[in-house]
Parts: sequence; C-alpha cells; structure tokens
Amino acid sequence: MRHLKYLTSRLSQQKIAGVTFHLDPGHQRELTVLLERFFAQPAQYALLDTPEATRSVFLLEGERKWVLKHNRLTHWKKQLQNFLGLKRVFGLHDLTNEFINLSAVSSKSQSSPRVAAFGHVGRFPFLKEEYLLVNFFDDHCSVDDRVIAQPEQAAALLMDILQLFGQTLVEGFVHMDPHPKNILIGPGGELRLIDFECCAHSVLDHDFSLGFLLGYFYRYWFRKFISVEDYDACCERYLVQQHPALNRQVFQGVYERFRDRDVSRSTRYRILTSADAQAEFLRGLQ
Repeated sequence: MRHLKYLTSRLSQQKIAGVTFHLDPGHQRELTVLLERFFAQPAQYALLDTPEATRSVFLLEGERKWVLKHNRLTHWKKQLQNFLGLKRVFGLHDLTNEFINLSAVSSKSQSSPRVAAFGHVGRFPFLKEEYLLVNFFDDHCSVDDRVIAQPEQAAALLMDILQLFGQTLVEGFVHMDPHPKNILIGPGGELRLIDFECCAHSVLDHDFSLGFLLGYFYRYWFRKFISVEDYDACCERYLVQQHPALNRQVFQGVYERFRDRDVSRSTRYRILTSADAQAEFLRGLQ
C-alpha cells in the first residue's frame, strides 16, 4: 500500500476489528467508537443501498452521520493490483480508487463528500477488503427519487444540474458517472455529487468534457423523464447563457455520441484522462 502513503501519512493509523484504518485526526475519537460499535453488531445498521455479494453501504450515526462503504475483492489479480498500485488506480472501480479521487477533489469542491477514514484488510501482496468512511449528506434525496416522485420538475431541475456540471469543470475535475442516483438535492435546493469511484482529476478539454457530461446524463436514464427534443432545447438554453464561446465542433459530436449510445467505463476513463485518446475519439466521430 506504499502508493497511498502520500495520502495516508496525514491520517492517524489505527487497527479496529482486524482492519487497518487511516482516520481523520480531527474526528478520530468519535470515528473509533462508531467503528468499534459497527463491527460488534454490523447487522444492526441501516443499509443505504441494496447490498451485493461483495459490496455494502451502511449508515453510521453518532455526533454526526457517516457513510461506511465496504468492498470485498475476490479476484487475486485485482487484490494484487490494488495492494501494489500496479495500475493507474484512479481509473479502476473500487474504494481504493474512490479514496484517491475524493482526496484530490474534495479539497477544491464543496459538492463532494469528505473522506473521514480509509480501511483495508490484507497481507503483502494481496488486498482482500476495502472500507471508506465519508460524511453523510443529511436531509438530501437523489435526483432520481425526486423526478420519480415529481416528474413535472424534470425540466426545471435539469438547469440546476447543468450548472453543477459546469461548476465541476471550473473546479478542475470530471465525474465519470454523473447519473441521477449520484446527484443529491439538499433541503435548500443545493446539489452534490457522490460515488467518486471513477473520476478525472483534471479537465483536458472543457468543451469535450461538457459534451460528455450533458450527453451521458441523458443517456443513462434521465431520458425516462424528458424527451430528447426538450432535453436538447434545455441544454441549448444553458449553453447560450453560460458558454457563449463554446467550440461547437468539439462539443456537438461528443454530446450526441454520449446522448445516443452507450460508452463503456474503460472508454470513458481513457478519453477523459488522455489527450491522445481524446483526439483519437474525436477523429472517430468525424
């Protein structure tokens, strides 16, 4: 786990229930108590998402509320990669990756969670389990839940979401999975992003990235709530108002490609983190 030392060195290391945790020193006492209680009776804690065979998300409540994510790595190759950092781990789909991404993004964005602790179980050179503890956004609901309950709000809500996407690019990152379940609405209408397992830490090309965000958001499943014609019109109003200098030659093809067709996670990662891959993708659109 040496490749994470630049992140864990500022945290306090402590072993809890056989898990090596790196804790935020400012909350260490509270977090230690909460984690010890959790491991004593994990079945007593509320789940925040449908559990899978290798993944669970729990709500921990103390002086504050926290989200505890747990991930079991079952394949030896993945265990080896994550322990040794053999690949560019911020492009992989796991909690080690989310720890790296949030550590980079949360320092420059108010729309993302803050890391409270990162934990792991394993012996050299295999990482068996990962834990990530982040702050919980209380009294928030997902965009997905809101528009399912009130579909008439879809168009109005969309303008706020487009503003959020634009702000993330100004802040210097690209969330690679920006769908309605990963965007939360606060009690005052403020929007926040969660689930940073796949994220680019820099913006190679603003207009390319904007085309991806707007196109992907519709494709993933916002299309269930609004017609493509109305979505295009809303995006056009936003672009005219907020991005008058937009390079349409770059934006339009990327937007339509992601709006109309599925694109794999590996392709998204490649073209949003490599200038050469991005240029090749643009040539393919022509």
